[in-house]
Amino acid sequence: MRRASRTFASVLCAAMAFAAASGSTSAQTTGTHKPFEWPASFVVLGDGYPHSGDTCRRLGESTATANYLDHMAMLVGCPGSSDSAAARAILEHHRYARAVGHADGVTLISISTEGAPIDSQKSVKPEKPSPISATGTLPCERGNGQTRTMCKFGVEHHGDRSTTVVVYWPDGATRAIFFGVSGRVIGTAASASDQPMPGNTLTRKNAGINLISIGNERYEIEDSVLSGG
Repeated sequence: MRRASRTFASVLCAAMAFAAASGSTSAQTTGTHKPFEWPASFVVLGDGYPHSGDTCRRLGESTATANYLDHMAMLVGCPGSSDSAAARAILEHHRYARAVGHADGVTLISISTEGAPIDSQKSVKPEKPSPISATGTLPCERGNGQTRTMCKFGVEHHGDRSTTVVVYWPDGATRAIFFGVSGRVIGTAASASDQPMPGNTLTRKNAGINLISIGNERYEIEDSVLSGG
């Protein structure tokens, strides 16, 4: 009888030790998913954007946001880069959202409250796209190790002398590049029917060729394409 009691006590102690170890492991695992701690440089409004509990937050006026506030837009902050899932969910699905900056580990997104993108009055894109007036191919390239190739394109010349070049990638994706009357890039979008957005775009010219970088995308568009020559 005494022997059986000792065996039972040993089993009970082993079970309690296992439970304690499991609880410790669980606590450590839970501790790895800490919520983002917003820096003191931000005035955080609400408990999530666009829904309660979401990672992003509306931001008020502070030293970190003073240069990005606009009376015609709300400012939203998302932890991480503009490529984070939370930021992309807003930028890709909200028609009037655009990334305007990055501060203290937070991507700043401006969302127009007037039913149109900020600075849209400066764009010269017509309300209805003009028919494609010219087609051809041009050098195009994507980053992430993808090689340079040739993409088909179509050109829309508008009555106000602005131009839209639509590039067709081999995988079916498109990129619309909007040029003002001066021949300078004024914005880009996924398609010609979308509103042009400034985005992460760099342009330089070399021997009559516009070398355009949009994020990790590269395009070479000749002046003759824009002029219709």
